[in-house]
Amino acid sequence: MRTIIALSLLVLHGGATHSIEGSYVARTMNGHVLPAELRIPATEGDFRLFRLEQGVLRLSEHGKFTLYFRYYHQLVPRGNRPTSTPVLSDSETGTYKVQMGKMILTPARKQGSKSRAPITATVVGDEIRAAYLLQNGTSPQLVTLILRRDPSFW
Repeated sequence: MRTIIALSLLVLHGGATHSIEGSYVARTMNGHVLPAELRIPATEGDFRLFRLEQGVLRLSEHGKFTLYFRYYHQLVPRGNRPTSTPVLSDSETGTYKVQMGKMILTPARKQGSKSRAPITATVVGDEIRAAYLLQNGTSPQLVTLILRRDPSFW
């Protein structure tokens, strides 16, 4: 009888499941600890420098997400070095679904821009591994982020 009561309490209070809601902080980009950068070929020897300083993914109830990131971005002409640029910040919102360890993040369409493709991810414990294609003209770049749950963020 005690076993049945204990199992009932676990089921009723969700002790047997792991809640996905919370904040996840980007730890690596393409295997490099943040801050990390990508150099994406542009035209005639130029390249686009993208440096991710911080990324925070907030998963909330009812399948909503907010992704906040701080980054640098600049076009570096051939033969030149990157220059100091201000840190930019941006955010994405949208919805997410999780099923059997797989997550799909669907960004909301921003006014005046095209819809973004959904982002696929895998969830294992307190870690999310997301992969997406960064479009840059004719040179798409595969980007993989590993995020870990961090309760110290909103």
